[in-house]
Amino acid sequence: MTNLRDELQNEALIEASRFLRAGLNLSVGFGKTKVGLMYLNKFRGKTLIVVPKLDIIKSWQDDAVKFGYEDVIEDCTFSTYLSLTKHNPQDYSNLVMDEAHNAKSSHLPFLSNFEGRILGLTGTPPSWATSEKGQIMTTYYPIRYTYTTDEAVDDDILNDYNIRVHYIPLSQKNNIEVTYAKGKFKTSERKSYDYSTKRIDTASLNQVKFAHINRINQLKSFKSKEKFVKQLLKYIPEDEKVLIFCNTIEQAERLCENSHHSKQKDSPLEAFKQGSITRLSCIEQLSEGINIPNLKHAIILHTYSGGSPKAKQKFGRLMRLPTTETASIHILCYKDTVDEKWVNENLKNFNQDKIKTKTY
Repeated sequence: MTNLRDELQNEALIEASRFLRAGLNLSVGFGKTKVGLMYLNKFRGKTLIVVPKLDIIKSWQDDAVKFGYEDVIEDCTFSTYLSLTKHNPQDYSNLVMDEAHNAKSSHLPFLSNFEGRILGLTGTPPSWATSEKGQIMTTYYPIRYTYTTDEAVDDDILNDYNIRVHYIPLSQKNNIEVTYAKGKFKTSERKSYDYSTKRIDTASLNQVKFAHINRINQLKSFKSKEKFVKQLLKYIPEDEKVLIFCNTIEQAERLCENSHHSKQKDSPLEAFKQGSITRLSCIEQLSEGINIPNLKHAIILHTYSGGSPKAKQKFGRLMRLPTTETASIHILCYKDTVDEKWVNENLKNFNQDKIKTKTY
C-alpha cells in the first residue's frame, strides 16, 4: 500500500527520468537516497555516486538493504567530491551527485567530459544561479522537481519545527588580552568588534577582504555565546538529544563532554544516535548526510551569510521525529553586529510564523 511520501517519490522519479540531466531539490527526510536508488534501478549500468564525505556511503548501503536495492548498489562505485577528478568519466554510464550543491569548478574536468545520465540530489541548491555552483547546477543537472521542507511539514510527512533566535549582547568586560609589538593590553568583545568594523570602513580594496575575514573570526572566538549555551542546556530535559554546532574543535570540546570532529579517533556519534548520551557537540561534519534518530534540539553558534546552504542543512538534522512532535532550533546571534544580517538572510525563506526572537 502506497502513502503520500511514496507517491511523491515516484513523481520525482518520473520527472528526473524525462531528462538526461536532472536535479531534484528535495526536502530533508523526503528520501533522496531512496529516489536515487529507484533511479539507478530504472537506468541500470555502471554508476559513480559522488558524496561529500565517506560517512554518507553507509547511508546509501543501509538504504539499499532497507528498500531491497542490494543488487543495484553492487554496480556502483563511490567517490568523494575531493576525489571525483581521479575517475575516468568514460568508465561510467550514470553519475549521481549526492548533496549536489557541493560541485565546484574544480570538478569540471570530469563533468564536461561525462556523456551519460546525471542525477543531482540536493535540499539546498545554490541561492544564486549566476554563482560558480549555480552555473554548474544549471549546466549539468538543472532542477526539474522541487519539494520543500515546509510542504513536507504541511503534508504531515515531516515533523514540525520552531526556530528560536537569541540576540545576545557582546560583553563589555575587558577580559580579552591583546599582544602587540610594544606590549599587551586588555579589551572587551564590544570594543574589539567596533575596532574591527572601523578597520573594514578604512581598508583599501586589497585589504578589505582580509578585514572582513578577521571580523568573522573574531565573532567566532568570542566567549559570550559559549556562556549562553551552558545556561540554555539547563532548560532542556536531560533525556532529550541536543546537537551543538560549534565554530572550532576547541570550542566543541569546551562546550560538551562528548564531541564529534576530525581529530577524534573514537567518535561518540553512534552512542548519540542510540541515545546512550544526549548531548553532542560538533563542527560542520554533521551538517549534511547524517541521520540522527530522535534528535529534538539543535543549537547553532554561528550563522553564515545568506548565500550559504549550511544553516538549512543543519536544520535538516532535526526533521526525523514522529510527525506528532516538534523540533527546536536555537540560533545564537550577537546583537548590534553583522551577525544580525546573516541570521535574517538565512531565515527569510522559512515560515516566519515558526520563528520567535528574544533579546537579552
